[in-house]
Amino acid sequence: MPSKATKAAMQEEILNLDRRFFELFGQHMTYFRPPEGAYSERSLAATSELGYKTVLWSFAYRDWETNNQQGANHAFDSVMPYLHNGCVILLHAVSKDNTEALGRIIDEARAKGYTFKSLDEFSY
Repeated sequence: MPSKATKAAMQEEILNLDRRFFELFGQHMTYFRPPEGAYSERSLAATSELGYKTVLWSFAYRDWETNNQQGANHAFDSVMPYLHNGCVILLHAVSKDNTEALGRIIDEARAKGYTFKSLDEFSY
């Protein structure tokens, strides 16, 4: 987002994404995760002016490379050491490893006493 020349260009890209999201899911976005986590004061202002809350993550790993999948155990082992209260884990849906490990990650996190909440349930 910060590479967009103007705030208007940023906002148009976000609004186009929201239109597509609405076409697919029948509702509008409330949150926005900047691609690659790249943001600036200008991009945060552009997002906020449109009424979206920008959300980042506290943990991510290189899971988006579809030609470099290393198995469900690798995904599990990459995530588990970084769990903490309030953790927001970024897992890309294109990762077969994540798909195969997600149930185990959730079960193990719950066994450790963690609970899962939607972003709407967090206090800001």
